[in-house]
Amino acid sequence: MITSHAPLAKEAAGEPTAATRHLCAGVYVDERFRDLVIDEVCTTPYRRVAPSYGFDIVPVMHHAWRAAALSALLRVTVVGAVVTPAFSGALPATVLVTCGLALLWLLRLTMLLRGVEREPGSRRKSKRRGLGLTRGHRHLLRLLFPRRYSEKARALRRIGNAALSLTLAGLAIALLHPDDATTALRIAAGITLMCLGVGAARQLMLNHILHASTLRPSRLSGRQRAADVQQRHVCAVYRRPRHGEDDDDDDLTMFTLFGDESPFIGAGELVYQWNPPMSIQLLRPGDGPGDDEAPLHEREHPVPPFQAHELVEYLREAVQLLDTDGQDVRLHAQVRDRVYVAETDVAMNRSLLPQEFDDANLRIVINTPGSKQHHFLEVTMPAEGSEFVATVLLHVSLQGRTLSISTAACVLAHTPRSFQRTEEFGHHGAAAVIWAAFRELATLPSEVQRSWRIVRYLYALGKAAILPRDLTSTPIRNVLIGSRVSIRERSAQAWSKIQLEKSDILGRMKTIEQRLLHAAGDFLHAKGVDISDFNDRALKIINSGIFNFGDNNNFSNNAVGNAAQVGATPNQPAGPNNPSGGGSQ
Repeated sequence: MITSHAPLAKEAAGEPTAATRHLCAGVYVDERFRDLVIDEVCTTPYRRVAPSYGFDIVPVMHHAWRAAALSALLRVTVVGAVVTPAFSGALPATVLVTCGLALLWLLRLTMLLRGVEREPGSRRKSKRRGLGLTRGHRHLLRLLFPRRYSEKARALRRIGNAALSLTLAGLAIALLHPDDATTALRIAAGITLMCLGVGAARQLMLNHILHASTLRPSRLSGRQRAADVQQRHVCAVYRRPRHGEDDDDDDLTMFTLFGDESPFIGAGELVYQWNPPMSIQLLRPGDGPGDDEAPLHEREHPVPPFQAHELVEYLREAVQLLDTDGQDVRLHAQVRDRVYVAETDVAMNRSLLPQEFDDANLRIVINTPGSKQHHFLEVTMPAEGSEFVATVLLHVSLQGRTLSISTAACVLAHTPRSFQRTEEFGHHGAAAVIWAAFRELATLPSEVQRSWRIVRYLYALGKAAILPRDLTSTPIRNVLIGSRVSIRERSAQAWSKIQLEKSDILGRMKTIEQRLLHAAGDFLHAKGVDISDFNDRALKIINSGIFNFGDNNNFSNNAVGNAAQVGATPNQPAGPNNPSGGGSQ
């Protein structure tokens, strides 16, 4: 029986995965990531939410709003400390508070200028030699580059003069208006306490994320319910690249079926594929030594002995057995169906995106070659709490008395260390709360500089309050609903930088690939199809040493296969003995 969509076991039971915890923590420690979640998920109801692999997007959305509220509370306090005394008639107090905040901003500028002053090359050179620049070297550089050093010195001098002027003006006003000076000190104390409270509250939320048995809110908002349905929906709406008029920049040595942008939104970086797909003619097995030389029309099946969905169901059952082994050797593989539809096709025909897929609809999609709804059997293998997720997608097509099978594999790597730091020693508990409070106080100069961002929060709140919860169910003129961003993909490490985990991920993908090939061979043999050609191609795929790990794979001056020549032109079509015909590249 076809299962349209089944959430991960841990998420269905309410226990968040490690990836979910780290993404929830990421919205507190990385403001750019928080803005990404709010702008591209929480306040974008006219685009579909990308499928979630190994995490739940609902608690991430919930904590993104909480983290934004904490930052907005501190920045509103800073702005209110200036505006409120002015409206109450205490103008000297407003000037004193403004002078204090301006001094903090000048301190921020000074630190930024000092950070730019050091050249990266000089730091690397100092590390290699174990010596820093001496004072004599600095004087020599000033003589060699007088303009560069004079500009920086002039900037620092201006900052110093401005700080001195603000200090003298503040002292003068404090002496002339002692009552307002007292009010300004109280306001400064209030800003300090608010800063300490925000830092402590942020760390308390991180501690809660680390230990909570569930991170989902008790009641979901309308937008959260819509995102929850879309992240688990069997259908994914992918974005087609824009039509290009100039194709001169195309690289003929890039072996990829999908172009520069992978259509498997949310699944991660495309690291492996069969290029081209494996095509097997549906021939009857020969009984005698001369049967292989019989004409094609006598050997082939004029009517396929099976339907495509039967092969898909057989492969699904074969892979699901891996998750029933003993705990010590079990390969946790979750199998489900995935249907990909282009956003431009959905714009022309809304019926391509139904509210839900039942078994009958999925069988129709699988058995219809050339359909605009592209079905894939999706095998997901999470590891380390879904910090690593490998996904193998298999497509089956039955057309022209030929079976076509293609496979692609995607990988989601681990989240940044800053998202996981709460789990490290000393970064959680009561001591961490106190330390976070004073660390937030140390970042007050940067918060003064970012106080203008409260306008951005007000704009996001306005969008969330005005826009409907879901605008993808009904067509809108000139609006394409394809998923643009996957927050899990944006936070994942690049495949090229994965180290020891890479061999384990490749082993898992190879295990699934071999099982799919052997199960497909058994199925074809049981249906009376000659599998000699299939076995040859499967053996090449299993033993292949050439992979497509995304990026730009250039193979020059290489000869592979029988009678292959190094001097072959790039546009020469693959011959029958070329391993790329149904092999892994």
